[in-house]
Amino acid sequence: MVNQHQVYFGTILLERNRWIKEDRRPSFLVSDWTQRIADDGFDGLELWEDHALLADADERERLRTGSAPVILLNSYAGCENEDAEARQRTAEMAAFFDADGMKFNFGKDPDRQDLYIQNVRDWSRQFKPGYRMLSENHRGTTTADARLAASTYEQLDSINVGGIIHFDNDEATYRERFGCYGRYLTHIHCKLSSDDGQIMSEAEVHKRIDLLQEFGFNGTFTIEFTEGMRTDATIDQLYRNAVRDFNLLRKCL
Repeated sequence: MVNQHQVYFGTILLERNRWIKEDRRPSFLVSDWTQRIADDGFDGLELWEDHALLADADERERLRTGSAPVILLNSYAGCENEDAEARQRTAEMAAFFDADGMKFNFGKDPDRQDLYIQNVRDWSRQFKPGYRMLSENHRGTTTADARLAASTYEQLDSINVGGIIHFDNDEATYRERFGCYGRYLTHIHCKLSSDDGQIMSEAEVHKRIDLLQEFGFNGTFTIEFTEGMRTDATIDQLYRNAVRDFNLLRKCL
């Protein structure tokens, strides 16, 4: 069941190694931040998967029992046949944390979409009932095509597969996506500020919330990116920026 308007903290936004394909080893311990995240009002974590998969057993246990629960996993396990082991590791982490769902991505080849659908269907059997499988639909994945995404969700309707939309998308994208498969959109990745210091105004945030209400959205949110992520900002600066953005979003919900 979707918890209306809960807002999660995306641990990827503090991770300097998030885009280094050669070595995505965590550069900090998320458990050092969970009390602060909870105290600042977040409803839980969207945990970058490598913050658990590449951590030791003690850190995983601290995350499991920490003040900010792991609600969603941010998974990079693929949908090709050769990704079966990675998908299993994601499922094991989901069970360990008793997570409610995850972000994932379909593959790149539209001609292989039937294979991706079958692998996602098989993957779903490794999770608890009601587990939310949320595809991000960004450029370079098959479900960036709104019509293909809609067809995919309809084929997977029985296993709680849905989609993510990004808060900073333009209105045309909102209308296209909600028009094609709005009932499957149950989560939003939020970026309310950019590296050049531009922050969405309260009026702009309200405008987007009004659009979401128009479309009947009643899902959840993650503060995924924030000001300073592609700069030399310190982890403390990134965190403060994320909390500022969170407070603006929460004020407008």
